[in-house]
Amino acid sequence: MERSKSTFRNRAKILAAICLLALLSLGGTLAYMTDHESAENRFTVGKVDFNLYERNWDGERADGTYATSSNATSSNATPSDALGMEQAENMYAGMEINKDPAIKNNSKNDAYLRMTVKIPVATVSTADRDGNLIDGGVKKETELFSYEVNPYCGMKPVSYWPTVENGYHVYEYMYTGDGYYEIPVPAGHDIPPLFHTVTFANVVDGEISEQTEFIYVDFKAIQSGGFNTPEEAWRAYDNQSQ
Repeated sequence: MERSKSTFRNRAKILAAICLLALLSLGGTLAYMTDHESAENRFTVGKVDFNLYERNWDGERADGTYATSSNATSSNATPSDALGMEQAENMYAGMEINKDPAIKNNSKNDAYLRMTVKIPVATVSTADRDGNLIDGGVKKETELFSYEVNPYCGMKPVSYWPTVENGYHVYEYMYTGDGYYEIPVPAGHDIPPLFHTVTFANVVDGEISEQTEFIYVDFKAIQSGGFNTPEEAWRAYDNQSQ
């Protein structure tokens, strides 16, 4: 009788061990399938991809393709079929030149955006539209180009005072949409031109070199995801850029 009980207990242990092995095997199979299924779920990590284009300056369209001045209907060039970069080759005092920097967010993510405009500065004498010398012809530090911000571009100045940088005045603009505070540019959003034309200062003849630098537009952008405020995002941008 004792022997029968002992045999029964041994058989029970063996059976339990077999069941445990079966469960472990099942668990291993399920884990493997889960890993396999996870590998099948592919996700695209977003990136920041903005394109600055100027239809009437160099003929570039939002998609990155180009039109030439001979194809005015595609580039929205002036009736004279002249792109801004061609007009700028023969600048004269008081001349208005086509330049229309717009930006497209080609990203899958929203992102903060800031545009900068660098205007060359020189100490020169200037005149008004009628040719009268301003301040009696006294030479003053003067921004060589001026423009009017497009009220429908959704951009506002970070500061109304420029930063002085190696012979330039630098103005910075942030995206606010139709509001007053900085917000992310939505994925796929197209920002209208910051301005449409620039005007060369009415500088007294002979005071400007033919090698005069032109107005320069640039931008920077950073993802908005993961940041609580735009200030926090731009601090991270600056730290990363150092």
